[in-house]
Amino acid sequence: MLRLLRHTPTFLKSDVVVLMTYPASFAHTVLGADTTRRLYPGKRCLFLVSSLRFEYNKAVRLLWPDIVVIFFPRFMFAVSYKHRIVAIPFIAWHDKMAVTVTRIFSRLVMGRKAVFHTLMGLYEEMLKTYGHVNSSPEWAKGKPKVSFEITTAIIKLQSSVPSPRIRLPEPIRGDIAKRLLGAWEQFGGTSPPKICCLYIRNEKRESWAQLRNGSDLQSHLPAVKLLNKAGYQVLLTGDYDLDQKTRQDFRGGFVNAAAIGVDNDLYRLFAATEADVFIGNNGGGETFAMVNNTPSLYLNWFPYFCGRRNAWIYFKSIRDGAGRILPGRRLITDFVYDAEALFGTLINNTQEEITDAVACFIEDVARPDAPDPYADIAALIPRDSQFHLTGARLSPAWVRRNILNEDRARETLL
Repeated sequence: MLRLLRHTPTFLKSDVVVLMTYPASFAHTVLGADTTRRLYPGKRCLFLVSSLRFEYNKAVRLLWPDIVVIFFPRFMFAVSYKHRIVAIPFIAWHDKMAVTVTRIFSRLVMGRKAVFHTLMGLYEEMLKTYGHVNSSPEWAKGKPKVSFEITTAIIKLQSSVPSPRIRLPEPIRGDIAKRLLGAWEQFGGTSPPKICCLYIRNEKRESWAQLRNGSDLQSHLPAVKLLNKAGYQVLLTGDYDLDQKTRQDFRGGFVNAAAIGVDNDLYRLFAATEADVFIGNNGGGETFAMVNNTPSLYLNWFPYFCGRRNAWIYFKSIRDGAGRILPGRRLITDFVYDAEALFGTLINNTQEEITDAVACFIEDVARPDAPDPYADIAALIPRDSQFHLTGARLSPAWVRRNILNEDRARETLL
């Protein structure tokens, strides 16, 4: 209550208050705030995030031009253990108290006019208008479907209700941009460079999220060279660091926070929100591209029914129990809704696949209004899936390798 009292003036100026306790992933610190401002355009919105000291990039509060975001430390003791958090008292008990206290405080300070939601309550409100129930009985087999329904609704909301782009304020942006330009000039690139945010996920906790991990850093290096030749300075984000040799080999063409001497939290937000293009995996680091509608290439994509707007998709491969690689056509038809890969073992994209996908993406971004050459193949994916509802496209490189090559091989055998 004392922590809330410190922000009484902000509450008094607000029409809508949303408290995030659950879902607890980093992605929702961004998507939750974005959903709030789009569901209540023209209203004064306050988005509260209940957090532990081990969680989140709290600098995201600096990004928003039209909503106030505040991180509230949970009133509890917590330690990090094996990539997880052990907390006393239990988080569920704490969060139930936090919701009750914040709801009462909002009503007392703001009066009857106050609109108060938990984050899940906000999403339920959104689903009334933007929700979509998939008709397939196989929908999201092995995984609760609500998370996918929420993501689909968020993307539909983003497409329907325009909102200002999110980015860091000056002078933070100016300082980082100046450092990047200096690194780019050392590389010998043409000024100013275009920016590519490269997000590689490597979830270390044993969880379903590991299915969305990306290929290792080395597998991306030939693709980075292609991007540099096309005039892109590549900014690495996610769970890998640049080793000294790679930094020296690429000089300023491929950088991270340490390479340009800036705070890592601010660097990652700059890379994600200033990017001309985004290349990466399914995870929290992609949420900024979703909000800003950045042209995107998604590598190592899984599950197969998922999609994003303004995006090209390159799926993971699958090996079945007998060690055989499953045909690409079966992945997007027979197994499209198996969200836990119960039908086999996922295989990350190879270096050659990543390079081919990026080469196609560079061409595709240069012709954003060109018709989809493989719309007929994409039509094999169920029409009411997230892939089609968001307007995603298949990477031409994936289609050629996993559909057209298989078709030619089959014709040869016949």
